[in-house]
Amino acid sequence: MSKYIIKESHIKRVLRKMIKEETEGEIEEKQGPRCVPENVIPLDEIVGNADGIIDYAPGVNKRKLGVNSMVDSLGILNNLRLFKDIKDGGAHLAYNMMHHLNKFRNKNYYDETSGKCNRAMDKIIELYKENEHGTELVKDIEKVLALQTKDDERTPSPRTKEYLKRCLELVKGK
Repeated sequence: MSKYIIKESHIKRVLRKMIKEETEGEIEEKQGPRCVPENVIPLDEIVGNADGIIDYAPGVNKRKLGVNSMVDSLGILNNLRLFKDIKDGGAHLAYNMMHHLNKFRNKNYYDETSGKCNRAMDKIIELYKENEHGTELVKDIEKVLALQTKDDERTPSPRTKEYLKRCLELVKGK
């Protein structure tokens, strides 16, 4: 029979290492977004008012704020050729969308069901996907960016595309 001799210092070193690994794992899990009043956006502000419809141009209606407004704006930009009254190539729509998305950058959302704090942009992406007219926010923006620009003012202008590129950066968190 062979004997193994384990030194007490070796046992202590192994225990310290195991305890250190366990506490580091707990710290990493706890370090998520923090919900403090200064950086929390309420759900109503993220979704937007469904009844807040404005006349954007003659014959063109869209909802005013939130994810609902983004769905409408991207729908209008994607079908810009159908709206003869929009003369700027959609630059105003894209600028408003970029400005609205920028408001949610570095903000969080408190999820009451799970009791956790999440990034507001993640909630926007989730709500956009759940909307009946939206598929995926990034894909819809990229679809509008892929449209060819022409001189007839019925396609998205180069300025519109620059604003939409900035929207993509905001959504992706760059």
